[in-house]
Amino acid sequence: MGKRMAQAGAVGMVLALAACGQRAPHATILYLRAREYGGAPYAERIFVNRRFVRIDPDMATGNFILFNRKQHVIYSVDTGDRTILVIHSHRFSYTAPMLLANRVAKAPGVMEFEGHKALHYVLSTNGEQCYDLYAAKGFLPGPARALASYDRALAGEQAAAAEAGAPELQGPCDLADSVFSAGREYGQGFPIKMTDHDHNEKTLVRVRRDAAVALDTFTLPAHYLRYSPKEVRSGS
Repeated sequence: MGKRMAQAGAVGMVLALAACGQRAPHATILYLRAREYGGAPYAERIFVNRRFVRIDPDMATGNFILFNRKQHVIYSVDTGDRTILVIHSHRFSYTAPMLLANRVAKAPGVMEFEGHKALHYVLSTNGEQCYDLYAAKGFLPGPARALASYDRALAGEQAAAAEAGAPELQGPCDLADSVFSAGREYGQGFPIKMTDHDHNEKTLVRVRRDAAVALDTFTLPAHYLRYSPKEVRSGS
């Protein structure tokens, strides 16, 4: 989980399901309750299978993020303005402006979910608390790997933004969580409950495994305007 962002494109990938005819794709579906900056809670949903991750960061908006796990491309779909932000995973040469010392510490407290005992962890960088989470080793390993991979695919663009001076990417937690240790929040298992250093919260409320989903779940809208983060930075 982590902060909201992005998605990607390639026509061959978009209609990869066509080869499957009319057979419904299957996925693990995660239902979460999310809250940003202490605001009102809203529903979030995540679909995960071997090819894709789809994140509906706020189900009320219709916007979604599609991550092609094979091609490492992220597509951020905005249904309001009919656009798709396309982000390709890439290496980066940006170096951290400070030494980053990460730490994982157990804290008091236990939660349970579907019979799994989730332990309490605090993830910190340079003494600053970055994540407070409850996770169980071995719980939802596939979705945990998929979402960590999504975070890492996004890290190249986050590095470019940090290097350009984006104020929200200058602190120890920002740099560790978004760039240099992206995906670390999944290292203890899938988080059942998690709060980041900006007080954004996510709580897992329901899981459906190997569920049949709509044929267009992993398909991008046709005729939407596509653009890249580079075009955004250049103002074109």
